[in-house]
Amino acid sequence: MKSLVYSLIWTILFIVFGLYINSEISDFTDIYNSRADIIENHIKNDNWDDAKNELDDYHKDFHKDKGAWYKLLNHDYFDNVCLCLDILDGSIISRDKSMALEQVYRIKSTLDNILESEKCDLNHIF
Repeated sequence: MKSLVYSLIWTILFIVFGLYINSEISDFTDIYNSRADIIENHIKNDNWDDAKNELDDYHKDFHKDKGAWYKLLNHDYFDNVCLCLDILDGSIISRDKSMALEQVYRIKSTLDNILESEKCDLNHIF
């Protein structure tokens, strides 16, 4: 009887922790997707200095915030975002609009992939 109670408690804790992680990673990706939209708008409007300043803040904040998630989630996604950020930085410096917009798109799609891969729904259970 005790083992059944312990099993139920651990199952409930596991589910609650999964839902909490899902909520937090959703907030994380929403914040960084919206900030990527700001960078994208600066690039489209040829505001290269504003795009560079925003990217520097984005890059610094992303490296600070990814620390906790890097240990819990698939870190390949975070490595891809960091790679795209580095390429985007070079694209902004060289004012290559098409490459910069491509990297912003890749960053946003990778963030969406992080969220999708960690969702707690029936598609990921069965």
